[in-house]
Amino acid sequence: MKTILRTNISILITYSILLIAALMFIFINSKADTHLFFNAHHNSFFDSFFYFTTFLGDGIAAILVIIILLAVKYRFAIIVALSTVVSALIAQALKHLVFADVVRPKKFFEGMHDLYFVPGVDNWLYNSFPSGHSTCAFSMYIALALIVKQKRWKWLLFILAIVTGYSRVYISQHFLEDITAGSVIGTVTAVVMYYWVNAKDKKWLNQSIIDSLRKSQ
Repeated sequence: MKTILRTNISILITYSILLIAALMFIFINSKADTHLFFNAHHNSFFDSFFYFTTFLGDGIAAILVIIILLAVKYRFAIIVALSTVVSALIAQALKHLVFADVVRPKKFFEGMHDLYFVPGVDNWLYNSFPSGHSTCAFSMYIALALIVKQKRWKWLLFILAIVTGYSRVYISQHFLEDITAGSVIGTVTAVVMYYWVNAKDKKWLNQSIIDSLRKSQ
């Protein structure tokens, strides 16, 4: 765990600062005012940008990343797979069993305020907390950030997680607290799974599906 903290300290500190800032913003402002603040800032470029960016946090994106990693190293693929699956189970359990009555922005503001909705987005009504896409994005991209060695790639993946999470607020699928909770679930799960898998001293984990195919020939 010390190695994880030492090699990723700058990103983990930055995430902690952003998390504290988000929590302060949430506690200082009402849920409605917070979302209306973000909803008031939009333009055609960001409409298109976030419309496509949000797909980087769905299950298909995670599956594609895992398939690619299988060709690199089993260990990497397992880390990302466990991170996304475990965090998804946690998020979905909370979403459907604990916070099932929490509605999404479209339903929350129904009859109260006319929100701006990004064209082409099918806005859902229920099961808002926590954000599944944000959970997936942070579990996947933080896990990848822990795996890669180059700092520039670590930062790129970290930023990708943040942008994907924010896209859920921009397109009014979620509130700020939804993506904040998702980021915590995803980040903590990624760190735990990275540590747990790397604690396994199994030679086959350092091989890839390509290596396995070569040996079978």
